[in-house]
Amino acid sequence: MNIFARGTILLGLSSLLLFCFGKFAIADEFHYNNLLIGDRASGMGGAYTAVSDDATGMYYNPAGIVYVGDKNFSASVNAYYTQIKKYNNVIGGQPFERKSSALLANYFGIVKPIGKFKIGFSYAVPDAVSEDQNQTFTNVSASVTRLTMNLNNKDNTINFGPSLAAEINHDLAVGLTLYAHKRDVQVIQNQFVERTDTTTQWSNSYFKLSEAGVKPILGVAWSPADKLSLGLSLSKTLVLSSDSIKQDTCWDSSSTPGCPIGTPVVSVKLPRPVSDNVKRQYPIRAAIGAAYFADKNFLLSSDLTYYTAVQDATYGDKAAVINAALGTEYYLSKKWAVRAGLYTNMANTLDIQAGITDIEEQINLYGGSLSISNFSGSSSVTLGGSVNYGKGKSQIISGKGVQDASTFGWLIFLSSSY
Repeated sequence: MNIFARGTILLGLSSLLLFCFGKFAIADEFHYNNLLIGDRASGMGGAYTAVSDDATGMYYNPAGIVYVGDKNFSASVNAYYTQIKKYNNVIGGQPFERKSSALLANYFGIVKPIGKFKIGFSYAVPDAVSEDQNQTFTNVSASVTRLTMNLNNKDNTINFGPSLAAEINHDLAVGLTLYAHKRDVQVIQNQFVERTDTTTQWSNSYFKLSEAGVKPILGVAWSPADKLSLGLSLSKTLVLSSDSIKQDTCWDSSSTPGCPIGTPVVSVKLPRPVSDNVKRQYPIRAAIGAAYFADKNFLLSSDLTYYTAVQDATYGDKAAVINAALGTEYYLSKKWAVRAGLYTNMANTLDIQAGITDIEEQINLYGGSLSISNFSGSSSVTLGGSVNYGKGKSQIISGKGVQDASTFGWLIFLSSSY
């Protein structure tokens, strides 16, 4: 077998490994609106900044919890989601597919009146990835008969903390939520190559990240006219500590150096913590919403959310993003209510340009949601779900051209409120 040809193949496969590891090791960082939070808000597509008058308001706009009432209010949401990404013509003309799914406690919150104030505590999961994948490519090239890839990717972000809201006057309220931010990532990826000359190569990459910080959310709720409510919220995640380790292991049975680390025998790169000074940069999030309460049975709400651009040399620059949401709620009777919504989840990656290599995927997502609630006395139960879909471009093999890519996902949730 031609050594140059073998080297070319191995370089491409190694690039695939490194690119998958480097670009996809973290959760879906290419979008900011990955999981809808809460029961009522989720049913309305996340168009909740100008409503926020229940426990979920502590996440969307803490000023809204002023209007919860004079009794305690609590809500809990459990959700199951699946997200599938498909990349066309990746290796040997074959597609590459990734699937993430998880069952998680999506949200919990409780609000209580204290004098002229409303205080509360909430727990939210704005992003979660759980991949356990095994894919085999056959007849990859004239020199590679089989490529097997295994990927285990766990990436979870949680926010939890207190909220405080006060009514300035009959039409104006302000609120503040101070979340603790916690993110944990663990990625294990194996790659096994079988060549036509019976030689083989095995490589393994391990990556772990632990990130902690704070996420303050400032909210304002204003009712300038009868039946009209406006809301504004500002937030930003500030990383206070970040630590990561990475380990690469490779073994090649051939006498020709072919491992990504340049040796034909077993070698291990020991973990090296990233300096605490290297902290991920998150954007400022600004959301503005308007809600029209047509009557006691019908509500129409809309949101525009802006994320600032981010310059981050370590984790990659991100473009500014605007997402939109439109939701409605209608009470069929005192015991039944239905909600529906439309929303966007636009990519935060930089525009794809001709001649640029190692690009990040750019897939704009569009989604819809639907839910139904049943009320009994002072409690309610809600069942709902959402779907999203999008097409775009990606470069999953570093330096090897751009592929068409698509994403489809769905989520179903069950919640209870008191």
